[in-house]
Amino acid sequence: MSPPSGPATITLSTHHTRAIVTDAFAAAGLALDEASRITDSLLEAELREVPTHGIFRVPGYLQRLRDGSLAPARDLSIESVTGACGMIEAPGCLGYLPTWLAVESAVRSSHEFGIGACGVRGISEFGRAAYYVARAVDLGAVAIVCQNTQPILAAPGAAVATHGNNPIAFGSPGADAPIFDAALSRRSMGEIKRRSMLELPIPLEWGYLDETGKPTTDAARAAESPQQAVGGAKGFGIAVLVDLLAGVLTGAASGPAVVAGDATVGAMVIALSPKRFGLSQENLADAFGNSARHVRDAGGRWPGDRASAAAERNRMAESFEVPQPILASVCTYIPELANAVR
Repeated sequence: MSPPSGPATITLSTHHTRAIVTDAFAAAGLALDEASRITDSLLEAELREVPTHGIFRVPGYLQRLRDGSLAPARDLSIESVTGACGMIEAPGCLGYLPTWLAVESAVRSSHEFGIGACGVRGISEFGRAAYYVARAVDLGAVAIVCQNTQPILAAPGAAVATHGNNPIAFGSPGADAPIFDAALSRRSMGEIKRRSMLELPIPLEWGYLDETGKPTTDAARAAESPQQAVGGAKGFGIAVLVDLLAGVLTGAASGPAVVAGDATVGAMVIALSPKRFGLSQENLADAFGNSARHVRDAGGRWPGDRASAAAERNRMAESFEVPQPILASVCTYIPELANAVR
């Protein structure tokens, strides 16, 4: 989603932002590998113009690391459940580094057994699910990655939130292969909170309600109210599926048992090896190339097109745009970030 119109934007150097934000996470007590992984994911979101999962989130992370409600991810290990399945315990941590390690474990298993899975439990949010799918794709696997979240969705016919909007992503190797990533609310919670910070309205056609059940364009009121799943009962059903995979199967908190603000949820990575199914990169490229061509010829957008084009453009520029209020918010915690302004 392109950033909504509103406050003036500031151009930041990607290189300088990476160094400054990584140092800030390290100063907050994270080891360099975790600090670097979180920063890389946040910047990848900015470059792909998915700012809801970018540096907008830095102040909240740093505050929680400082007050102890988030813990550093140290001494992580993969517990083998069976030959093809693993589990990572990461109590109280952000999910970035644990989920990255889960991807590598699941892909290794898939190359040996044809399919591999690795769960993560006891974490807070992990950013963009597509970030981990892209890593699995680079390692040669088809992948599904998902996470359960705090309850914000009400079931059809209900007025109380019982389940998260539970993001899920998938992707495949091969030219023109899709990479798809979506939370199951009508818009991500990050989008709603970001609009609230920027004092931007929510379009009425998004269908958000306030605490009284009336349609609203007020992002702050919408963020505090139960949301409906995209696609109604179908979307809610997929949210329950993600809760099964990332919450129940991993032994993490799930459904209404998830407490807002607690790092107790889970993630699941499922990887499949195309080679074990008798498929080469060329086979995949032929299949997806044909599908993608028909979609584009019909005037449609193939999953991943917009983000890939944005990433290519912003990598060439070695910079990205951030609204001034968000930069000011981050600079409250990292004053040095002002030095990254171009």
